[in-house]
Amino acid sequence: MIREIEDTVRLSRENKYAFQVGLKDLDFDVDQDQLTALGISIPFRCIDQAEQALSTGVITPTIFVEDDDTRHQVLVFDHRPVGYSGFMGCVTHSLVMTDQGLFEVGRYPAMNLASQSRHWQWFLHRRLATPDEIHTIQETYGWDHQELLHRAITAFTGLDDAD
Repeated sequence: MIREIEDTVRLSRENKYAFQVGLKDLDFDVDQDQLTALGISIPFRCIDQAEQALSTGVITPTIFVEDDDTRHQVLVFDHRPVGYSGFMGCVTHSLVMTDQGLFEVGRYPAMNLASQSRHWQWFLHRRLATPDEIHTIQETYGWDHQELLHRAITAFTGLDDAD
């Protein structure tokens, strides 16, 4: 009986990223010079401002914290959309490589019911590769994190930077 429980717990941990996983906190690096040049300040007035800051490199995610407190050190993040979902395509999906693997990550404008304010909600949509799989790919092809992420984006979208 104990072995069955241990096996069930092990399997649930292994399959944790088969479904969406909520993120309760994110940390960002902030380029203060670019922030000033764009004439915006933190906190952002709206989700569009936050998206603009993300797409222009004013802010770059550095840490993701899951609802269960699992921490991800962001190694490479690319803001470019690899897809959209949700009602009227309100969820933007991008790719991120963390110390926990390669993920499709989603973000969307949400409503905080307690405060009646809008906020920027992020989640891990699914894991595309484990750290061991990333290591094997990098060893096989000699790609660094940035090149592997670039190739994954190209595979998702069919577009290359030159397109």
